[in-house]
Amino acid sequence: MPVVRVGRLRHPEKILLEGITRKLSLAVYLVDEYSNKGIADDLEVSLKDWNMAPVRTIGGYYIFFDLPDSSYTVQVRGATYYFDETVTEVQLADLDPRNPVVSITLKPTPSYRFPPSSTLIRGSLWDPYGRGVPEAEIQVKERDIRTKTNGNGEFVIYFRDSGNYDVTTIDEKKLVIINGENPILEIAHPDYRKKIESVVVEEGKITSLSITYP
Repeated sequence: MPVVRVGRLRHPEKILLEGITRKLSLAVYLVDEYSNKGIADDLEVSLKDWNMAPVRTIGGYYIFFDLPDSSYTVQVRGATYYFDETVTEVQLADLDPRNPVVSITLKPTPSYRFPPSSTLIRGSLWDPYGRGVPEAEIQVKERDIRTKTNGNGEFVIYFRDSGNYDVTTIDEKKLVIINGENPILEIAHPDYRKKIESVVVEEGKITSLSITYP
């Protein structure tokens, strides 16, 4: 489920473009889940069933003009570094008409350029025939840390907030500990039974993992 927040845009209700006054109806702002900052990449943002391209501002907003007062589904194509997201039932009537901003948080894909010394689990999920399993949901047990596999069955889990885990030192290695044990991955896919995987994770390092159903 994407994270959606209502924000503020420093624009008046109506904007003058090339001598034509247009009503600002909706502004979409994209946020990087890892950095918690606005996304600089120029991504594709659209409204389902509407053949209307937004105007992208220097500040990173995707702006739609002159929309009827209704409910809309916002679609975001994350390209290489982010998963696609769809946000349904965006009601224009619920937004501030002078600042109709909706912020959508995008989750990084395995291709995302994580900073050096990030604490990561990079894994692959395979079916019994050696094929990657796409669209599997993966969550760290008892933590709101989750992702899904891409089309090749690859995934990445990151531990960014040290408040989400403890650290213990064993043989000069700083290991991530959650509730007194190694992080446990809960893996779910509609075609397979739920799978549990305990993982040894070293802080500031990349842990590689290969998991095969069943």
